[in-house]
Amino acid sequence: MRSLESHPSVAGSPPLVELRAAVIGHGRRALTPPFDFALRPGDFTLLVGPNGAGKSTLARTLMGVLPPLAGARTATAQGRPVRFGYVPQRERLDELWPFSTLDIALMGAVPRLRPFQPFGRALERRARAVLAQVGIAALADRPFRGLSGGQQQRALIARALVAEPDVLVLDEPTNHLDVPGERAVYELLGALHRAEPAKAIFVIAHHIEPALPVATRVVVMRPGEQPRAGSVAEMVAGDALADLRVAAWGGAA
Repeated sequence: MRSLESHPSVAGSPPLVELRAAVIGHGRRALTPPFDFALRPGDFTLLVGPNGAGKSTLARTLMGVLPPLAGARTATAQGRPVRFGYVPQRERLDELWPFSTLDIALMGAVPRLRPFQPFGRALERRARAVLAQVGIAALADRPFRGLSGGQQQRALIARALVAEPDVLVLDEPTNHLDVPGERAVYELLGALHRAEPAKAIFVIAHHIEPALPVATRVVVMRPGEQPRAGSVAEMVAGDALADLRVAAWGGAA
């Protein structure tokens, strides 16, 4: 059983999310042998691997959407359940609904409101502040559907941040962006990581290179194998990323 320990800089912090002897999968189909995993405050983890390796399954298991097939999961922050903010790979909104960028950001607060509770001015101020944090304050009242791909991604990151998460999870957040847009998103995530060290960031990455400068560690998943983890320097210096980097930049899935 492999243990995926945290980066040394945050290794002394209590885990936000912990898997012990976990086997992940769908139904009765296991995707991994048993392994341990600890996600701590200050982690910026890149999860990489070929299609079908179980990357999204691991992310959903960490968030509690899927239970592990075996082993245990705990998720606690200062005595309360961990809060997650999630940015999907691609958001599909019916264009018949004229959502503004501010509306999208405010949606992040919905799970913490009572039924039919209005957002209120304080929450709107917070949403506008978060939009400023991600660099699109001037677009708050613009229709979401009219934004560029990179601007929409920033709005979705703002929505996740309005939820005041302990862990920000992003599923291939740049796979539909051009190279400048991709770099801008990772620069933003790096700035968020530096500004809020109590948070953990967990990114499923397709293109590896632009994400490496802002990450603290890398987890590699391959079909049927135990995940491999290490610091960015360790993983780049070794052979763990070699074929994945070629695949990502050579056009293969």
